[in-house]
Amino acid sequence: MTSKDIKIQNSVQLLSLIIAIIGINIIAQFYFGRFDLTSEKRYSISDATMEVVENIDDIVYVKVYLDGDLPANFKKLRNSTRELLDDLRAYNGDIMYEFINPSESDDKSKRQKLYRELSKAGLSYYTIPVENKDGFAQKTVFPSALVSYKDKSIALNLLNSNRKVPLDAEIDNSIQTLELKMVNTISKLTKRKIPIVAFTVDHGELNNLHTADIAYELSKMYEVGQIEIGNNLTSLMRRVKVDSVTSKMIPSFEMLVIAQPKKKFNMKDLFLLDQYVMHGGKIVWALDAVEADMDSLQYSTSTIGMPVDLGLAEILFKYGVRLNSNLVLNRNALAIGTAEGELRTWDFFPFALPVKGHLITNNLSAVKTHFVSSMDTVGSSVIKKTVLLQTDRNSRLMPAPALIDLVDIIYRGPNPSLYYQEQQPIAILLEGEFTSVFENRMIDPRILEQKKMLDIVYKSPKTSQLVISDGDIIKNQSMSSAQGSSPYPLGYDRYSKKMFDNKKFLLNSINYMLGDNALIKLRNKQYKIRLLNKDKVAKEKLKWQLINTILPIGLIVLLGIIVGIIKKRKYAIIK
Repeated sequence: MTSKDIKIQNSVQLLSLIIAIIGINIIAQFYFGRFDLTSEKRYSISDATMEVVENIDDIVYVKVYLDGDLPANFKKLRNSTRELLDDLRAYNGDIMYEFINPSESDDKSKRQKLYRELSKAGLSYYTIPVENKDGFAQKTVFPSALVSYKDKSIALNLLNSNRKVPLDAEIDNSIQTLELKMVNTISKLTKRKIPIVAFTVDHGELNNLHTADIAYELSKMYEVGQIEIGNNLTSLMRRVKVDSVTSKMIPSFEMLVIAQPKKKFNMKDLFLLDQYVMHGGKIVWALDAVEADMDSLQYSTSTIGMPVDLGLAEILFKYGVRLNSNLVLNRNALAIGTAEGELRTWDFFPFALPVKGHLITNNLSAVKTHFVSSMDTVGSSVIKKTVLLQTDRNSRLMPAPALIDLVDIIYRGPNPSLYYQEQQPIAILLEGEFTSVFENRMIDPRILEQKKMLDIVYKSPKTSQLVISDGDIIKNQSMSSAQGSSPYPLGYDRYSKKMFDNKKFLLNSINYMLGDNALIKLRNKQYKIRLLNKDKVAKEKLKWQLINTILPIGLIVLLGIIVGIIKKRKYAIIK
């Protein structure tokens, strides 16, 4: 082969390479792909996220106020946020973003003014002590973003922490939930109609303080409000026009939450709730069948759990569930503090364990309960009945009135022979076409005073209900201080200082019932946080610095030498 032939061959190879690169770039304009070699697919956008992102039909603009000279852990959060936004933008170019340093101005008054504006818009900030040449200084950091779509904007707080100075673990946890929070926000902004979740408040239900955390979490996805049934036949429904001639009744709220009511529901209330379901409404029932209070045990070693008549037995039975007047005890239970300052297992607070195999309970851990009752599934097989939570094996059932004795359980120890029952259902999901409890029966004329305003229906479309035999599952604990009372996160137990999955269970259930399965999948998405060993880093810092700097350069030099030797031999043979 002559030198001319070699030049022609090299030119052809170069031209082919250029054409291949141009072709790959052209194809890449129409097809996007990436390789994720992590075991938990950490860097892969989920199908649920892609579905939300690909349906965006206008500009979504994200202003991230986390930039500038940041502490190392906040830089990590910033970089992860940027990576996520780059990934989302790769699937839809209508997602645009910018990173802003709110502390950029040298003028203190301008900085303070911007801080106030951002706080007023709902963006949270932290004042972090930062070491400098003069010692320590206070630095204001906004780990927050403002997400805008058309004429709407929502503040998005990127950091999950209630501390004045967040822990590294909290920042790592926040990074895990970035995708879920971003998609939640975008989904809420771009939905044509945001579902409304309403808490009933006129039957002695839990107050705002005790539902604060679940209401706050739901508000990130839905509109959240309160409703008084108030014997008003149209309080839960409204009439809409189908066309210029006809109209129909529809639920005013996509979901009702009845959280631990204390007062009995009268017949008019039941009729309204029944018709709400018959028109396609969904209900979460969090009910106590037995009234028992730990406060009574502050003054005595025993108290009595009394059965509660809420007037709901017949309607729940018709829908497919019977709530029993008993208390379930189990040795796999929450611990409570004793007078001696010890934590002892309290059988009356059994853990509710997820029944695997359903989207709601995937990757779910134990849920804490307080004085829970057992349930049975009854009625027609037309309704699909799925047990989502149940106690552990070897349970004990104590019929009400039930003696709740500290000495018997805490100090003497329970009698094992009484714990022979199987797992007891605690939460049951009902799905299907429900039949009205008022079908084929006379209705009190006083209930039908507003009959003209209401279309009475005796068969529902496909809908769903969730029945939980413990109102405390939805109740967050609270902390009192001189400034007032504030809620703990739902599922947190302030005595054992442990976190349980009450919040995740309820959010998954409500998402599922409202058709937001994508949010459940994102919430269930997990990946391992691979933290560096700080002691090892300090001890072997120089070694790893040399490996990361000299080794790559050495490999490149070695590769250059090998290529040079190969070329030298090749052309030597040709000559």
